Amino acid sequence: MLFVHEQNVKGKIGSNYHGKGEILNQFYHEEYLPVKNALSEIDFSLGRDSFIKGTRIINNYLKKLTEFGDKHHINAHSKFRSSFLEEISTYLFKDNEYIKSEKLGIYNKGIYAGMKIDSNMNIRVLKKDVDFCIGKKCNVKINNTDKGDIIIPIVAVEVKTYLDGTMFGEVQHSSKQIKNSTPNAKTYVLMETNDVGVDKIVAARYDNVINEMFVLRFSTKYPIVDEVLEDYYDEISDAIKNIDEDDEVKVPGRLINTEKNS
Repeated sequence: MLFVHEQNVKGKIGSNYHGKGEILNQFYHEEYLPVKNALSEIDFSLGRDSFIKGTRIINNYLKKLTEFGDKHHINAHSKFRSSFLEEISTYLFKDNEYIKSEKLGIYNKGIYAGMKIDSNMNIRVLKKDVDFCIGKKCNVKINNTDKGDIIIPIVAVEVKTYLDGTMFGEVQHSSKQIKNSTPNAKTYVLMETNDVGVDKIVAARYDNVINEMFVLRFSTKYPIVDEVLEDYYDEISDAIKNIDEDDEVKVPGRLINTEKNS
């Protein structure tokens, strides 16, 4: 299972980040591990109460993360805090039936992004990193190259502490790469707060590059809203469950926007 925040904190402990290894190790054992254990025990497929409980734990820990990072001058670019936002999705979907049965996996590296012919006329597989992906690992061999693993995405999520106009353009480009290489993949943005203008958001509703964007809170002065987290969970769960429906054609009825047939 992918716990990127734990990896981040352990990495800082191991490297004695700015001489703070000891205090980070204390934080890891006293603050992080109890939160990891508590969230790992919650089965979010059980519904409303699990999201209320889980969101309360998440909000409390994010507050402690912020206070600890500010007090000990931990650079935001080191992903000390933002990596926990990425890790939230692991807790949400760890009990998904496809994940538990290992038919699908949780990844953030080596995501398939297409192929190209290089200057030596060899075929190269393009891969990219995303913040959170649910997909299928495949072992491929092209021509005389060695076999290698690629991840075919079903769901790809970019996770941001906030999103502004410039970052939004980058996210759209990344999502387009994913969809061009895997047409039935669904792409999402999970952000803590939003700073993208209304005009850009309205325009994005029509370009079919990003399936949905979720804003967890109004500002960092307000708590994360459990209903939004639950809505995000439901959306991703449905995308996984309905992946085979893209291959169905039913008549009479709609042939393109088939979700409206039901």
